[in-house]
Amino acid sequence: MRRLFLGLFVLLLAALALWAYPLLGPAVRQGALPSREGLRAPLTLLVYGSSPEYAGYHKRAPERFRGLADTILLVRLDPLAHRVVVLSIPRDTWVNVPGYGWHKINAYSPLGGPELMKEAVAHLTGVRPERYLVVSTEALRRGVDALGGVRVCVEKPMRYRDTAAGLSIDLEPGCQVLNGVQAEGYLRFRKDALGDIGRVQRQQAFFHALKDQLLSPAGLLRLPRAVAAVEPYVRSDLTREERGAILGFAMKRPELVSLLLPGRFGGGWEVDEGAMRQLLALYFAGEAQEAEASLSGKLVALVYGPGQEALAERAQERLHALGLRVLRHPVDLAPARTEVLENGPGFLARALGEALGVPYRISGEAVLGAHLTLRLGGDAPF
Repeated sequence: MRRLFLGLFVLLLAALALWAYPLLGPAVRQGALPSREGLRAPLTLLVYGSSPEYAGYHKRAPERFRGLADTILLVRLDPLAHRVVVLSIPRDTWVNVPGYGWHKINAYSPLGGPELMKEAVAHLTGVRPERYLVVSTEALRRGVDALGGVRVCVEKPMRYRDTAAGLSIDLEPGCQVLNGVQAEGYLRFRKDALGDIGRVQRQQAFFHALKDQLLSPAGLLRLPRAVAAVEPYVRSDLTREERGAILGFAMKRPELVSLLLPGRFGGGWEVDEGAMRQLLALYFAGEAQEAEASLSGKLVALVYGPGQEALAERAQERLHALGLRVLRHPVDLAPARTEVLENGPGFLARALGEALGVPYRISGEAVLGAHLTLRLGGDAPF
């Protein structure tokens, strides 16, 4: 029995070694192991993707992290509130940086790299990122493949081909596991009515799907290989101590809040200054705000799929009884679950969620132009 126990123990150690081995190289090079304390104070990061540069037709140039910025995120890691806040900034947002003039914000990466991108975000939002993290699109492909794919609900057919850029998107609607190439297509697709804003909203949906995948048993087992696969395609000015603190903070599973920079379509993305200041004050400055919980007269976008017309009728009656106005918003694919969304402080979402007995979430995936969004899944209590 003792020999059997010893043998099992040795096998367990060997299995753990094989699991952790791919992580050792990046850990040694980065000098970052999870710290037990985690973050002690909030930290603000600029995170963005660097589009591939091309040396010729259909031939990627060596990665310099100076391509056009893609998927621009202002991230607040807040251990005091135990949450991560991700503010998505549409790349077609115009910014005037002294010495450079007016440009769409994604153009500042090739003009001056990460430091100029930090400057542009500071001029736009009034929040100056303390650190940056730049990720090439190759990191996305390799990281998703190393995780064994990510399960995403594709809401519509997505087809687009750019031969010169080596981009081919061909996705059918439905909930499915996407590999790295498919995930890149899902995140870069913008050939629909919402253009870049629809793309940003899909990116936010992907963040939540990726979080679920990472925290699953299979995801945790594959995490070391994913870190090793991504590491060569990331550039950052985070210190060794900060990297360890962030890893320790992430292991505590903070809440994820994803927001879209408030605004509207115009000659690019026109920012709603008042709404932006409200979100930044609450989520980035930590200022307390008076709760606005009155639902009367607010507009709710009611999202439902094929075959859910009767369910939508019952939900609309409930919403009208609460004094809300309703905008019917049929989609090609029924939502995966019932939930209330708000791209805002969240007071209204909480009030409606509690009134209906359904979960609520603060997210930029909410339908544009409405105060609230109610998605109807198969679990709707109507």
